[in-house]
Amino acid sequence: MIKVYKRKMVPKGMEIVTGNDVFFNKYTSLMLDGNAKNIIESIDDSIMVDPFYIRSRFDGATLNIDKLSTGCKTVLNIVYNKNKVFDIRECGDNALDVIYHLEEGNIVCEYPLISFNMDKVIAVGKTERIIDDYDELMEWWQNEV
Repeated sequence: MIKVYKRKMVPKGMEIVTGNDVFFNKYTSLMLDGNAKNIIESIDDSIMVDPFYIRSRFDGATLNIDKLSTGCKTVLNIVYNKNKVFDIRECGDNALDVIYHLEEGNIVCEYPLISFNMDKVIAVGKTERIIDDYDELMEWWQNEV
């Protein structure tokens, strides 16, 4: 299950990444393997040609992997860097749908960004609790100090 943090609840020593584009281009892009194909296709509707190139959905052009959307890069950052917490504020609904179904990873945001199609998550506040309902997670996000 994905862990959802409020910024002040992130454990000391855990790095929070807010610049997902730069982090992806510098680190995560070098880690990609076959597991990235489905994520890239489901979020950006592009085909991963190899670890460094994608085929664009718009005109079939082959582009450098750094041309992925920020939402797609954020999801890939979460999947390939499980020891860091990633800010999701630049993610669209398609990326949020994938994030809220990940088996593990860590996310943070200053305001509620929740997929209507969410699965179970671990909400980390004063205590950790499992939430599997959109409204319940929204309430947690608005009321957790």
